[in-house]
Amino acid sequence: MSKFELSIAKDYVPTWNYIDAVRELFQNALDQQTITEDNEMFFDYNPETEILSIGNKLSILDTSSLLLGATTKADEDETIGQFGEGYKIATLVLTRENHPVTFYNYGAKEVWQPRFVNSRKYRAEVLTFFVDKKYPWQGIPHHNLVITVENITQEQYDSIIETNLHLQDIGEHFSTDKGRILLDDRYKGKVFVSGLFICDYSNYHHGYDFKPKELSIDRDRKLVDNFDLRWLASQMWLKQTSDEMREIASDLIISDAADTEFVKHVGFDRENFVKTANHVYSSFKKEYGDGAIPISSQEELESISGNVKPIMVSSEYKNVVKSSSHYAEPVRLYKPSPKERMEEWLEKYEQQIPSEAFYELELIVKDLEN
Repeated sequence: MSKFELSIAKDYVPTWNYIDAVRELFQNALDQQTITEDNEMFFDYNPETEILSIGNKLSILDTSSLLLGATTKADEDETIGQFGEGYKIATLVLTRENHPVTFYNYGAKEVWQPRFVNSRKYRAEVLTFFVDKKYPWQGIPHHNLVITVENITQEQYDSIIETNLHLQDIGEHFSTDKGRILLDDRYKGKVFVSGLFICDYSNYHHGYDFKPKELSIDRDRKLVDNFDLRWLASQMWLKQTSDEMREIASDLIISDAADTEFVKHVGFDRENFVKTANHVYSSFKKEYGDGAIPISSQEELESISGNVKPIMVSSEYKNVVKSSSHYAEPVRLYKPSPKERMEEWLEKYEQQIPSEAFYELELIVKDLEN
């Protein structure tokens, strides 16, 4: 039997728990299925034995993969993981939380059993993989690699399901080349990548499941860029084609939601954007009447003239309304400033008021320039 000590502190990624660790193992299996043809993954839970199993049909682990940073996925934009630490960190966390992990590396005729051992080299407890190369097989395996995780209660498994869309019926959703918009209320504000939960984003009105190549995530798989979330969601809403989805997009724009904050700026599909803008325009007219026009600043309000009703809205809402093919700018009559009106009045009534009063008013008008 060989043993391999990992140079990872026992308390590494202290915020991770069994849910994060199982997600990482699932992610690795999913990535291997993506990279290698016919390398089908499987996932199973036995509530009686409280053992969870994850694996792939063709995958084989080599002990060289125990090196921190070793990976075969660095250049794969269709995979979620990019750092090569996945299964090692997951094993560390699970072992730390009393969930023993065993790797049945059938393809290499090995069994790997990791546990914490006091290391003379590091003078600390470190995760050590014990590799048995003479394991007696009791039958022909259906998968080259099977990873088992013990002591997973039904309650814990239910929590795992909540973070994994592959194990759920996600209900109504809309698919695009960027990922999926999740319309069920239970996903409101939740961010997934390739079906695996990443983080909560409370500014969202809906949930989103992005494709790996679209969203960069940090090493802990939890932090994503705020701007990216808003930009990507806006792109996804602009790709919808049904009237029902455009109506939902219209409501999001009207409510100034983060989901559609940049729809005016990601207008790579002009035709689709205008159709969405038409829905927003119709809602605006229905709400405020035919004489209403959208404005978003005090300056615009002061420049309004004519028989129109200015409605103060967000800048994004205004821009979308004005992008509608049905929108027409109102005819603007010239509206003189208070100073100009006073000058006109003085010129008109100069001969009808006392000279002293006229010159005093003239000084007041000049003060308006300062």
